[in-house]
Amino acid sequence: MRKRYWLLCGVILLGIMKLGETPEGGRGVASPSPTATVPSAPAKLEPDQPPTPEMRSTPVAPAQDAERSEPKFVRGNSVALRQAPNAKAKILDRLNLGKRVMVLAHEGEWSRVKDDLAQREGWVASRFLSDDEPVAKREAPEVKQTVEVKPKISPSIIIQRIIAESIAGYPGTCACPYSTDRRGRKCGSRSAYSKPGGYSPICFAGDVSRSMIEAYN
Repeated sequence: MRKRYWLLCGVILLGIMKLGETPEGGRGVASPSPTATVPSAPAKLEPDQPPTPEMRSTPVAPAQDAERSEPKFVRGNSVALRQAPNAKAKILDRLNLGKRVMVLAHEGEWSRVKDDLAQREGWVASRFLSDDEPVAKREAPEVKQTVEVKPKISPSIIIQRIIAESIAGYPGTCACPYSTDRRGRKCGSRSAYSKPGGYSPICFAGDVSRSMIEAYN
């Protein structure tokens, strides 16, 4: 019984000694440290390899105003430049016919413009803008003709004036039969009216025709 006990102890002791020996001439395999980390080398980009989306830089978009700006001309007189695209918005300025502006944006029936000269921005109704520069209409100054309005005269007065002017135009004193000469005598048959072939003054109302009355007016 004791022999078996000691034999068993010897086998156990021998096994322990065998386990403690280093195999392959004492060279052991070092187990890697669980905390040790190996840094990864950065990926090398081949010359022909296109850049990945992450490596591409986002291009800077040009200013929206610079892309959409276009020259226009005002085609109305005293067009309102408003603070907002609303007919009730505050008026910032008034633009005259032919004014050159730069259109920056559109909103419905309105356009946001910039005055080239004053560098002021605002909104105007798009219907007042044109691609072509309008030619200002030059109106000739209105010539007011002065029309002399003669007062309306009765035919009887016109007849009297015609007779008086006719007699006054005769160079002598005996124009009509009822005229008197320098001695105060009636001319009668000696008057120019009574003698044919000479002056023919108008002495009586019957000598005045309607056409003469109309021409006198």
